[in-house]
Amino acid sequence: MTGAFTFELCLKIFVYGLLLTGPNAYLKSGWNCLDFVIVLSALFGLNPNATKSLKSLKTLRILRVLRPLKLASKNKGLKVAITALFKSLPAIGNLQLIIFFFLFLFGILHTTLFAGQFWSCTFDHVSLSYQQSHVLIKS
Repeated sequence: MTGAFTFELCLKIFVYGLLLTGPNAYLKSGWNCLDFVIVLSALFGLNPNATKSLKSLKTLRILRVLRPLKLASKNKGLKVAITALFKSLPAIGNLQLIIFFFLFLFGILHTTLFAGQFWSCTFDHVSLSYQQSHVLIKS
């Protein structure tokens, strides 16, 4: 797959130019930039000497996870879905803050309502009881 992706990268750079060849240059598209980074990280991962000598760059192996996105960039419908997902992330973050706030309020409410109510618990095989800030386990 790395060979096929590298061939595609070289072919597109040959046809469109790398960066300064006009509005259709290869690196002027965000998806092509992502493809470029993925292919370079895959090529870097193939060289065992480079990864041994530069241990700090081993984090580039994480970029292998992005390989399916390279295939997804070819499908227009999937590209729209991924773009919509990335654009919705700020709204999802706001929703998580609201949910955290409500969970925090319910935590305070339950601590207030049930404070001291559950000091003992008995199962068939273990008996737990609360004594002087210790939990004693009796088997």
